[in-house]
Amino acid sequence: TGTRQANCMILGVIPARSGSKRLPRKNMRLLLDRPLLMWTIDAAILARYLDLIVVSTDDAHAANLAFRAGVIPLPRPPVLATDRATSYEVLRHVIQIMRPTVVVLLQPTSPLRTAEDIDACMSMALQSSDEGAVSYEVGKPVPNGAVYIARASWLVLDGNWDRCEFPHYEMPASRSVDIDTLEDFTRAEHLARAA
Repeated sequence: TGTRQANCMILGVIPARSGSKRLPRKNMRLLLDRPLLMWTIDAAILARYLDLIVVSTDDAHAANLAFRAGVIPLPRPPVLATDRATSYEVLRHVIQIMRPTVVVLLQPTSPLRTAEDIDACMSMALQSSDEGAVSYEVGKPVPNGAVYIARASWLVLDGNWDRCEFPHYEMPASRSVDIDTLEDFTRAEHLARAA
């Protein structure tokens, strides 16, 4: 396992805005009778390294789901709930309010990532001298969207996962689905049933 410093607060951030052009109401869509958002909330709750979990949202239903699950619903300003708002802007808003040491971005569009994936990636980040770690599908050259980890101070100073070479935590294809379209959602259902 990795080593963490005293007074190090590790915050899980789950972004869940209401709008989604390609797959409307995506985060609340049922995946095997459970809202897509809950798959990520449940994995985050089971992860050993996360001290707090917030759901950054402009959606009352998502906020209610988060509250009932025992995590913190954090209201997102309308300006950060548009197609043009970046995940980095959303994270900086969360950092400003929560003041974490380390941020773990967990997108609801990666429902098959497990608590073990989160913890293994976090352990890798803690052992590294880099500012974070990122999950990849085995054999693929780009992140799979499941787990992004970075020091809050790095993110505030315009850190960008796309412009760095953090350690890669590798995940199998069966857990690396990233839902953007209805076809992706259907594939996730098949993989979830087979798990």
